[in-house]
Amino acid sequence: MKKTVIRISCFLILLATVLNITNHIFKVKYGDGIYGCTKFYELEDNTVDVLFLGSSHAFEGFNTGVLWSDYGMATYILAGSDQPLWNTYYYLKEALKTQKPELIVLEGYLTTYQREYIDDSRIIKNNFGLKWSGDKIDSIKISAPEERWGEFFLEYVQYHNRYTELSREDFLPDQGKALYRDWKGFGCNMNTSRLENRDVSYVTERVPLYQKTETYYRRIIELAQENNIPITVVISPYAEITEEQQKLYRTAEEIAAEYGVDFKNYNLCYQETELDFATDAADGGHLNYKGSRKFSEAVGEYLKNKYDISDRRGDSRYQSWENNAEFIKEQIDNQILTETSDMESFLSQVGNGSYSYIISIDGSCHSGMEDVKAIMDTFHISGDEHQGIWYTDMDGVIWYSGGAEAEKYIKPDGHDICMRRVWREDTADYANTLVVDNTEYKKVVNGVNITVYSSKTQTIVDSVGFDADDLFCLIR
Repeated sequence: MKKTVIRISCFLILLATVLNITNHIFKVKYGDGIYGCTKFYELEDNTVDVLFLGSSHAFEGFNTGVLWSDYGMATYILAGSDQPLWNTYYYLKEALKTQKPELIVLEGYLTTYQREYIDDSRIIKNNFGLKWSGDKIDSIKISAPEERWGEFFLEYVQYHNRYTELSREDFLPDQGKALYRDWKGFGCNMNTSRLENRDVSYVTERVPLYQKTETYYRRIIELAQENNIPITVVISPYAEITEEQQKLYRTAEEIAAEYGVDFKNYNLCYQETELDFATDAADGGHLNYKGSRKFSEAVGEYLKNKYDISDRRGDSRYQSWENNAEFIKEQIDNQILTETSDMESFLSQVGNGSYSYIISIDGSCHSGMEDVKAIMDTFHISGDEHQGIWYTDMDGVIWYSGGAEAEKYIKPDGHDICMRRVWREDTADYANTLVVDNTEYKKVVNGVNITVYSSKTQTIVDSVGFDADDLFCLIR
């Protein structure tokens, strides 16, 4: 009997271990919602001073890097796309199990939500990242009709057929992405849509919130106050705000006032943020990297002046926030580099990141040409080396092929990079090739080719050519 019990116990332990490993591999790993929770659970207890809650308007609006670099705020954005306030309420309950923030900021876009349930994708994103507990069960129950609860309680039903989609990322910590190493929930949107600022300041009418939305809006405020944590409601600015939404925001502001809670709608103060949606919008509902910086600078100033928030800069316990800020800056530097359109702007921007460069002079082009010399001088490459391939950074040349045949393999951060210079009988000349992860990078046949790699983001940032046959114009 005793042996039987031991065998059954061992089997159950083995089964639980296998299921846990299988779940870790197969589960969906959306960056918003699910992975936001995953990284939140990894935080040391009581290190988040400002907790941001909400939808994609939160995680694409509040730049955690700016809030750290400019104000020393240790922030985290615990949010999911189109997250209804009933899920936000349970996210807050979950957060308070390990964190006691100095301030809670509720991004209030979803006070405009007018439905009883949201689509299946958002139900998954806004629930599956939570650890199993009574709160997760309640969150799922409020998210779907009773007859569908089983579909979401048994998460495996939703992703059991993902075996056809599995990739290397599913087996690696942080999905193998440098992005998630010190992530604090911010998604830096690099798109730009040329839109117009809308004036809704004339709207004075109020319309009721949807009843379920209002119930959980009030519960979020009440939960914060029960825990003696200040809470403020912020509406992020977005280009396609409507009159009807502004009427709902007026009601949301009135409700916040009932509780003595600050409410700030940044759609009414574009001058304060200096936002211009012709340059600062990613799309009709979200800010891009330029807009999120302006908005976050304004929000940081507002929060600093209204609340007592610690400045953690210089505290070794908060090094991951410093790392996160540096990563976001690198992301933005990368984007700015890709937006350059001529040699002068490219060369002035290229030294701003944690970059290494692979440079080749191809065709009949050589370093004695004035434009080529300007390029080589930027990278501190001697003019005596007329052709070939260079692997370099701003500290100097790491490897040079020389003018004859040569090849070099390197593996930075798991990438496979092959630089090769070979003699071609058909052209009676040398040819340079660069292959990164089985992709060849070469933009011009006659001119200078440059590929830029960021060690911080662990990505190929840019690949350009300066065409000697066309006045050295920049080619991407």
